[in-house]
Amino acid sequence: MKQGLYLISPAARFSADALIKAVRETAKTRDVDAFLYAFPEEMNREEHCAVLKKLIPALQSDNIAVLLKDDVETALKTGCDGVQVAYAPALSKLRKRMPDIAMGVVCATRHEAMTAGEAGADYIAFTGENAAENTEWWSELFNVPCVSLPSETPCPAADFIAETVRLQATGIH
Repeated sequence: MKQGLYLISPAARFSADALIKAVRETAKTRDVDAFLYAFPEEMNREEHCAVLKKLIPALQSDNIAVLLKDDVETALKTGCDGVQVAYAPALSKLRKRMPDIAMGVVCATRHEAMTAGEAGADYIAFTGENAAENTEWWSELFNVPCVSLPSETPCPAADFIAETVRLQATGIH
């Protein structure tokens, strides 16, 4: 099985141009399948939307899916390919609100993952101290793709390897 690459935005403040450049640099040597954008706390909503306005069309033109972390409404309004959310009991209701974009669900347990899969998750992101073990188990039994988080401990059974994008110091505000 060829693993895909699932890039994650850094937690620090950054410019859209620097972020796009960093993702494209990675894509020169490796196939990048998806990019997860997380809203840095020190950026305000206007800055956040300005980054997305540039980021989404740039990466989509490179055939890289853009996912937004924990912000369903913005993902729907901006044209993101999907959203990644934390596990919650009401996932099937959330899935109905966003039938046309991907839904990734972060799960800490096998039970959460199975429930998320039944609710229509397009991928499962395992986290926690048992992430690698749960990823191995999941990949043997289920067809829904998975990624193992945190990215410091990649799991060979995962469909996607998660890595945080590395930015040049000049690209950070």
